[in-house]
Amino acid sequence: MNALDLPCPDDSRGSLCFAPLWRAVQWLQSGQTSAAELVDACEHAYLAANATVNAMVVADFEGAHRAAAESDQRRRANAALGALDGIPFSIKESFDVQGWPTTCGSPAHATHCASQDALVVERLRAQGAVLLGKTNVPLGLRDWQTYNALYGTTRNPRDPSRTPGGSSGGSAAAVCAGMSFFDIGSDIGSSLRNPAHYCGVFSHKSSLGIVPLTGHGTAAPGFATQDINVAGPVARSAHDLECVLQTIAGPEADEALAYHLTLPRCAHTALSTFRVAVLPSHPFAEVDAEVSETIEALGRWLESQNAKVSWQARPDIDAIELWHIYILLLRATTSIYTDDAAFAALLDRAEPNSTDHSYAALQFVGAGMHHRRWLHLQAARRRFAQAWQRFFCDYDVLLCPAAATTAFPLNEAGEPWQRVLSVNGNPQPMTTQLFWAGYSGLCGLPSTIAPIGPGHSGLPVGVQIVAPRFGDLTSLRFAQLLESHGHAFEPPLAVTPATQGVHGQ
Repeated sequence: MNALDLPCPDDSRGSLCFAPLWRAVQWLQSGQTSAAELVDACEHAYLAANATVNAMVVADFEGAHRAAAESDQRRRANAALGALDGIPFSIKESFDVQGWPTTCGSPAHATHCASQDALVVERLRAQGAVLLGKTNVPLGLRDWQTYNALYGTTRNPRDPSRTPGGSSGGSAAAVCAGMSFFDIGSDIGSSLRNPAHYCGVFSHKSSLGIVPLTGHGTAAPGFATQDINVAGPVARSAHDLECVLQTIAGPEADEALAYHLTLPRCAHTALSTFRVAVLPSHPFAEVDAEVSETIEALGRWLESQNAKVSWQARPDIDAIELWHIYILLLRATTSIYTDDAAFAALLDRAEPNSTDHSYAALQFVGAGMHHRRWLHLQAARRRFAQAWQRFFCDYDVLLCPAAATTAFPLNEAGEPWQRVLSVNGNPQPMTTQLFWAGYSGLCGLPSTIAPIGPGHSGLPVGVQIVAPRFGDLTSLRFAQLLESHGHAFEPPLAVTPATQGVHGQ
């Protein structure tokens, strides 16, 4: 069954907010609904759930209603600005919206208001999309949970005692709870991938460089690009991801004078024609059985669909070496967000000649490394990228986890790198999960997350679908075909107030 033939949701207000974007576009085009009704549905979901979930921390429904009215007027005049005209969306708090705060959860930036829209916001508004509000982030965008002193804690709509992930946790929670039809997040350390996995929605980490980051973050003005970091959409359908990606991707105005972006099309129309490698776990970064077994079950099902599935194929990469270099380069590029005093403290803690390759040690070494060492590490990254290129000559996608476990109980004690998870009954440093972020992320590869659960606990499980660089439409097509076979978004049960605190597990 093609995804476009999925049963049409009931058009009552309670389910309208959970419709996929592509269905809402059809309804707008046929006159079965209006932009005003879509905004009403999202506002209804916001009022019903946000007091508990706390996903959307800046909201402007009054402005959204005005924008929706203008959109409906354009459609009546057959003058829609684009396919997204009238579609309500939210945006990660770290993206600038003119006149709205951009704080990245830091009290030091509490009074900062953006003077203009981030480029992705500008592009979406140019298509007529209706901005509803901003979604929550962890302090400095550096956690796999979403909480800060300004806006508080965001909770998972499927179980408010658990995390929605981070740093795009508010993005995934808002989309999951029906507060917006899609959201734009960012991803440097699985920040789009783990929230989609935890919340049971779709997300897409785009190929490095295809979506401009101008207007993202709180670094010095003019800091428009960042190593490893990318932007991408969160939505309730893989088809929605492609629609939004096509809108926000492409060079900035000065670069567009010289070139334009044309992503390679995906020729596959059935899962049976895909060549698939499956990596359910790794000895260095063990994955809990609830997650790994769900991915293994997907691989066996793909075999039954006549897809070519390999359980042993891997890129010719020392995965532990890659992880070490990824952590160094990750912390090197994120050091731009530290002030002078914090950076000096990082330098004091760095021991460049240490043989300790734990995250706890590497984070300080990476933040304070000399540029000369950074340049030397580029040779290793190039070597990894070439190994990925060779691998994708024989395989179309690699399937692997986004995180070691399903959504874990909220835990705000200590620093993120000091916390542990229970993986198959054993403690694992939470930062070990960054293995699944860096394995593809260091080389700028695209990754689409699709829900394939729930696991035995009833919590969502997502699969990370990795494709070659600029093969975004390939990972998206694979997710779309999974969706057409039933691996689709399911609305959460009614959100009820949480019954446990967040200071420990």
